[in-house]
Amino acid sequence: MNASRKKDKVTIIVKTGTRDEFFARGKKIAKMLDERKTLTPYRAIVFEDPDDLVLFLTKMKLSLLEALRKHPYAISDLAKKLHRSRASVDKDVRLLESVGIVKSEYVVNPGHGRHRIIKAIDPNPIKLLVETVI
Repeated sequence: MNASRKKDKVTIIVKTGTRDEFFARGKKIAKMLDERKTLTPYRAIVFEDPDDLVLFLTKMKLSLLEALRKHPYAISDLAKKLHRSRASVDKDVRLLESVGIVKSEYVVNPGHGRHRIIKAIDPNPIKLLVETVI
């Protein structure tokens, strides 16, 4: 893997957390930058309410991500592969795209204009951190 490709790779972490933890993480990052330390790039999607996390990462979205980690797909092809309606796949893709887990781009489809191809941002599994506080 060349250096520029390594630099573009970002780990995605989905977890629960509080506002205080968010600000503490920001202070820690700022301190590390002030000290000129190297940061490991990652994208964190944090939910305050674990119920929201459960609604976000449904079985259908996880199977969609699994398919996209292996191969980019057009929405219609992805819907056929997953045996789901095009509208429901498109809805899930838009949500995942809004938080940066997948991305889409329009490519030329010879004889048919253009179509939207969906790709996973990171081909590795998403790290799901679940912490319980008792």
